[in-house]
Amino acid sequence: MSFFTNPDWLGRSGPYAFKWDHFLFIALATIIGIIAAILLRKCQRKTVRIVLIAIWGTVVFIDVFKWTIFYILVFDNYPGYEFNLERMLPLHSCSLFMYVMPFALFGKNRYVVTAANSFLVTVNMIMGYITLFVGFAGKNASVFSFFGLHTQLYHALIFIAPLIMVVTGYYDLQRKDIKYGLATFLIFAVVIWTLDAITGCDYMYIYDGHTFGVLKFIYENVHHLVWTLITVTCYILTALITHYFIYFLKKYLQKRAVNKINN
Repeated sequence: MSFFTNPDWLGRSGPYAFKWDHFLFIALATIIGIIAAILLRKCQRKTVRIVLIAIWGTVVFIDVFKWTIFYILVFDNYPGYEFNLERMLPLHSCSLFMYVMPFALFGKNRYVVTAANSFLVTVNMIMGYITLFVGFAGKNASVFSFFGLHTQLYHALIFIAPLIMVVTGYYDLQRKDIKYGLATFLIFAVVIWTLDAITGCDYMYIYDGHTFGVLKFIYENVHHLVWTLITVTCYILTALITHYFIYFLKKYLQKRAVNKINN
């Protein structure tokens, strides 16, 4: 029982973010992701696909397992984690991986597949990696705890899967694809913003940001519509920067490979 309810296996007191174990996990996740992606470059497409399906299945399993454990054991015992609808449903930006990945893996329509791929390697991949740092800060749990370990593992996997897709060429990113990825994001944003407005929750932190402590000084001093404009713009800029970085890096590497062959 203590495994699920103890905020730290080492018996320390918080805060737990930005400690040696936090940075160690991020470093290991980054290294493992890069190595896995490079090694899979030599594998057939069907092998890469199996790995991606396994990662997606693992993400879904550990999230369902987390909520099962929390419903049964934790909410009455875990420090600082009372039952709270704003934390319950998997509707934040990183959660969208679970819903979009099947379209990338099993989709038949090429526009749908392209939209899913673009969304995953821009918005989702970067938000997953950023959350390894900042999203962990408000969890009131160290990496050495069930909830802390789940949080870090979950976000590491949704970073690693799109990284594998790009590095292996499973998804051959094209310049025009970004419009499909952004359209996917905006559809989710409108639906979730509407849900936030109706329920008073703050999924994706796009309604008024009252649960997003990192930027507390902004959302406490602006109207929620201004906050929405700021956050949606940040998502879009993040996607654009990531997309064009990957695109131009791919073009540079391809040109370098051709020059190497010709010389």
